[in-house]
Amino acid sequence: MTVRTAPAARKRSILRAALPVLAMTFAGGIALATSVPALAVTATDTEARASVYAPADTIGSLEGQTLEVGPDVAVAPVASESWDVEAAPPPITSSVAGLGSVAIIETGTIVWPVVDHSRMSDVFGPRLSGCSGCSAFHDGIDFLPGVGSPILSIADGVVVTATSDSGGLGNYVEVQHNIGGELLTTVYGHMLDGSMQVSVGDRVTAGQQLGAVGSTGQSTGPHLHFEMYGTDGVRFDGLAWLNAHVTA
Repeated sequence: MTVRTAPAARKRSILRAALPVLAMTFAGGIALATSVPALAVTATDTEARASVYAPADTIGSLEGQTLEVGPDVAVAPVASESWDVEAAPPPITSSVAGLGSVAIIETGTIVWPVVDHSRMSDVFGPRLSGCSGCSAFHDGIDFLPGVGSPILSIADGVVVTATSDSGGLGNYVEVQHNIGGELLTTVYGHMLDGSMQVSVGDRVTAGQQLGAVGSTGQSTGPHLHFEMYGTDGVRFDGLAWLNAHVTA
């Protein structure tokens, strides 16, 4: 038989009373241990956000960049753009009957005096006279595009003659042009009666119709007699000139 003393009984009663307290303390310790990492992460995340979204006045200023160049380095000058302005060439003035002095603007486009310029009879230079009163030296070119074919101004210009001659060229037109700064005159002869479409003083353009091919004046058949001359009045080879200058 075991005899229990009073002190031993008191110890057991104290132990039984402390067990609930120890259990609660142990549970609280576990809860604290599991919550500390989460709190640590949350704090770190909060600090990170605070640093990212920091006010602008808390961001330090950057130092300016500098470039050091040695004394032996040459600096190439930058050329500024420039333009050369050329004045337009002055117009040539010509005296037109009844109109006085007329300005003739320089032209650029040159065309043939007839659409079909492939057929010709007499050209510029010496020839056998084909009719009574016809010269032995031909001052122009005879184009044969067919009766009634349009006769065209070879370039922009001013009509200085538009008349009917009972002999010689018959119905004919003269046009003055400013070509390359030079005053040139072109002549269109033997026009069909009633076909003339211009008058003295008219301004014409390259390719504009002046009349139609006929056989008026001293002529052996329908053709365009075409002449060219400069300020000296001397006729020159219009065919060679056209071959060198026609642009359209």
